[in-house]
Amino acid sequence: MQTSSRDNTQTDSKNGWVGWLQIGAIIAVIILAMILTAVLSSGGDAPRQAAPEQPATPVEIARPTPHDHQIEIALTGTVSTPSDISLSPQVGGRVIEVSDAVRAGAFFEADEILFRIDPRDYQVAVSRAQAGLADARSALDQLTAEAEINQAEWRREYPGREITPLAAREPQLAAARAAVEAAQADLAQARLNLERTNIRFPFRGRVIESRIATGQLVSAGQSYGSVYDIEALEVVAPIPPADLARLDGAVGRGTRLVISETGQAQSGEIVREGADLNARTRFIDLFITPSSPDQLRPGQFVDVTVTGPDLDAGLLMPGSALAGLNQVRIVRNDQIEEVEIDVLDRQGNQVFVAPFDFAQGVILTPVPGNALGRRANILNADEARP
Repeated sequence: MQTSSRDNTQTDSKNGWVGWLQIGAIIAVIILAMILTAVLSSGGDAPRQAAPEQPATPVEIARPTPHDHQIEIALTGTVSTPSDISLSPQVGGRVIEVSDAVRAGAFFEADEILFRIDPRDYQVAVSRAQAGLADARSALDQLTAEAEINQAEWRREYPGREITPLAAREPQLAAARAAVEAAQADLAQARLNLERTNIRFPFRGRVIESRIATGQLVSAGQSYGSVYDIEALEVVAPIPPADLARLDGAVGRGTRLVISETGQAQSGEIVREGADLNARTRFIDLFITPSSPDQLRPGQFVDVTVTGPDLDAGLLMPGSALAGLNQVRIVRNDQIEEVEIDVLDRQGNQVFVAPFDFAQGVILTPVPGNALGRRANILNADEARP
C-alpha cells in the first residue's frame, strides 16, 4: 500500500512539471510572435523610396497664325442641258435645201434656216385661203347693203317702231361676219404653214445629230435629229448638305469652273439648288450657269470651286494638330494640356479656327492619352517663341 501511494505521488509530480513546461512553450511562442511583429512594424516605418519621375514626352509644336479667311468648297460637276430638242418639221414635204449648219456638231445662229421644205403646196394653200377670205368679205358686204335697204323700208312703212332683228338681217350678218373670221384664220394658218417650210430655231444652238438630206421626204412631227440651246447649258454639281450649310445660301454665289478634259477655266454663278436629296448619295444638286457656255459640251466633267462667305479673323493651323473633332493638345508651362476649340472651316491640310489661348503652341505630333499632364520635351523649340 505504501508503494502504491509513492507511485501516485511521483506520477502527479511528473504531470505537473509537464504542464508547466507546455505553458512556458506557449508563452515563448507568443513572445516570439510579438517580437517579429514589432520588427516588421519598425521596418515599415522606414522612409519609402520615391517613384521614378516619368520621362518628358517628345513633341513638335506650331503656333497658329491670325488669318482672314474666305470659305471655298471644291466640287465636281457635269455639263448638262435641260433637254435635247428634236429636229422635227411641223409640216411635211420634200426637202429642197439643207444648210451646212445642220450637220452633227455644227453651230447655228438664232433664226438661221437649217433646211427648207418645198413650199409650193403651201403657197397654193395661201392663195386659196386669200380667195376664201375675199369671198367671205364680199358676202358680208352684200348682206350689209341689203340690211341697210331693209332698215330704210322699215322706217318708211313703220315709222316710230323698232325694227325686228330678222328684218334687220342680223342673223345673216352674224353668220357672214363669222365666215370672214374663219376665212381670216384659214389664211393665217396657211401663211404659218408656208413659213414653217423653213425650219429654224429661236436660239443659238448646236446640232447633236442629223438625218436630213436634200430630196428627202419628211413628215410633220417626225424626229430627224436633235439639237441643244447653247445658252441653256449648265453645270450640275452635287454638294453634301453640310457643305451647303457652310455657304450660308448658295444661290447667287460665284464659282470657278475648270473643264477636267481641257483645263479651260471660266467663271459661273449658282442659279438654283436642287429640290431634293439624291436617294443614293444624299447630296443636293447645285445648278451653275457658265459665263462661256460655248466652251462646254454636254457630259463633260467640270471642277467647281464655290466661293463662300468671308469669315471673321481667326487662326490658321495645320490639320494634324487636331486630336479629335474639336480638340487640340497644347503645351502650357512645359506641360501637355488638352483644350476644346471651335473649327470654322477646313481647307486642304489646314483648318481655320476661332481664336483660343494656345500658350506655347499646339502639338502636331500624336501623343498617347496618358501623356496629358506630363512634361513636354519640345523638339522644335524655336516654334515656341512668339
